[in-house]
Amino acid sequence: MSYRTPKNGSYYTRPPSTSVPSILKKRNNAPLNNVPKHKVHINILENLKALLINFDKNNEKKKLEYNNLICDIRDAGIEIKDSELVKLLKDARNCVNILNENLTLFVKVILILKWMNRSDEVVNEYRGFLLDVCTAHNYHTKFAIEQLVSCFSHVDTAVYDRVNGMPSEEEERGFQNVHITLEALLKFIPLSKDLLMTALQKKFPFLKSSAESRLYYIHNLLHVTKYEPSLRRKILGLIINKLVEIDVHIPKNELERLESSVNIEIEDIFPMEVDGECKQVDPDKIDAENFSRTLDICLKRLFLYMKLTCHDPDGNLLWDSTKSLYHDLLSVFENEILPTYNSSHIQYVIYYFLSFKMTLAENFSNWLWKKCCDVSSPSTLRQASAGYLASFLCRAPFVSNSVLKNILFEMASWCNNYVNRVDKSVKVVTEDLLRWHAVFYSICQALFYIISFRHQDLMDSKRNLKFMENLNLSKIVTCKLSPLRLCCSTVVNHFAHITKTYQLTYCYAVMDGHIRITDQLIMDEWLYSFFPFDSYVLPRSKEEITSNLYRHFDDNINKGNIEEDEDKESSFVDNMDISPSMLSTSSPAKTDWFGHLVKQHQ
Repeated sequence: MSYRTPKNGSYYTRPPSTSVPSILKKRNNAPLNNVPKHKVHINILENLKALLINFDKNNEKKKLEYNNLICDIRDAGIEIKDSELVKLLKDARNCVNILNENLTLFVKVILILKWMNRSDEVVNEYRGFLLDVCTAHNYHTKFAIEQLVSCFSHVDTAVYDRVNGMPSEEEERGFQNVHITLEALLKFIPLSKDLLMTALQKKFPFLKSSAESRLYYIHNLLHVTKYEPSLRRKILGLIINKLVEIDVHIPKNELERLESSVNIEIEDIFPMEVDGECKQVDPDKIDAENFSRTLDICLKRLFLYMKLTCHDPDGNLLWDSTKSLYHDLLSVFENEILPTYNSSHIQYVIYYFLSFKMTLAENFSNWLWKKCCDVSSPSTLRQASAGYLASFLCRAPFVSNSVLKNILFEMASWCNNYVNRVDKSVKVVTEDLLRWHAVFYSICQALFYIISFRHQDLMDSKRNLKFMENLNLSKIVTCKLSPLRLCCSTVVNHFAHITKTYQLTYCYAVMDGHIRITDQLIMDEWLYSFFPFDSYVLPRSKEEITSNLYRHFDDNINKGNIEEDEDKESSFVDNMDISPSMLSTSSPAKTDWFGHLVKQHQ
């Protein structure tokens, strides 16, 4: 027991540490598993209780006996026979009432024993000891929970019969033993929920851990939500937060490799012997492929979790469960995914969930639009919401045309009202102007993108054409803010051609190439980041999305005509004044909400 002397001269006890003391760490690095190669007998003192009662850290002889006992138990590890371990656990349970803070080391050495895949008798005795000691002395609860949670990422290297990377039957049996123990502990000590969340965060596998250890951990965290639903939103937030970290670490060339690769297996990631010499592989490539595989199998597990949570065994939607999960996922999306720049796949978690019912997709679309219009929200989030909304409406086949048209009308009305308010005050296009009106340009770009992508559904009848005419697009494209000049050129080109084809408005007169984005890298990043539901390329989970939940771009508009129209009309220049500083810069996009990205490429 440690003491501190405060200024007033009184003493207080420092809470027992929850870390594993060095005396409990074995000196050798031999791999441990749950199946002992041979049984080793250890000499456990018959009168364990007497030894613990007589322990005095100031008495060297008693201290030596105590430490020898700790080391004997530690060194036995998994090699101790089940019968001896049962006896040890029973003896330890008989000593629970005396296991105070002075004997914390003994409690810890018992709790770190490998037990989850042993016989039922061992499992029951271990569970009994843990519950007894935590109930009698709650200061042991934190360490006990951490030890249980640390089991969640255990991968048995001797197992080869896994299916889709999921735990084998024997591994799953061990995990269930842990969950039964943890569930019982939470019932005995309800206030331990906060300790559990802290432990779940602390024990989450590191970024470069194996894909299996992260999958196992997430698999077990999702199981925790079944018997502790009050923690589901926090647990989902933790999982998504960690997967976002992986997602943003996947380099673009790895995504391109996956998109062009037919074989889903990971190739060439191990050193190869060529002409008698060992050819080393780039470690960055190994990391990239490990990240993409980890994200792939973890997303597949999340998709399965959502499907099982929201459907009964016959495949019928459980509406109450679905609504509850929707609110949790929407909160996680708002806090973890929406603010994240340049994620490639994690956003498909909510995309897949929304496919369960059209009502969910409608509510999500309306929520995004409200976020776009929320002046109290940061500009970056409003712009991100516009990109998510446009991409979702275009890619999701489970969004009805009525929802599409309603959002499109709201967008056009918002842009027209914005132009009415500010256009008269615009005289010179400056960088400050772009900064102040960044949300306007983002919503305009979303509007152009939706019309370009969904033009066949929006203009397939006289009634729909009349609807499009009433959007008053001409006012938007000819205003002094000039969104056609500052939005992504790829989107603008398609929009200009389509609106000319259907005689909705004439865009080319205001498309001045001098003030358009000219940096190809920045232009690609702009489009990629603004429309996050493009290109799902993770091979193992791809089928869940692209099979029937994804609308591909129908690029049947004559590309040659687009280029011809642009070349023919590019000489038209309006009378709008332009700041000299804007003409000298190669990329007005430097003032948008992705400004930090642009600075990286300067």
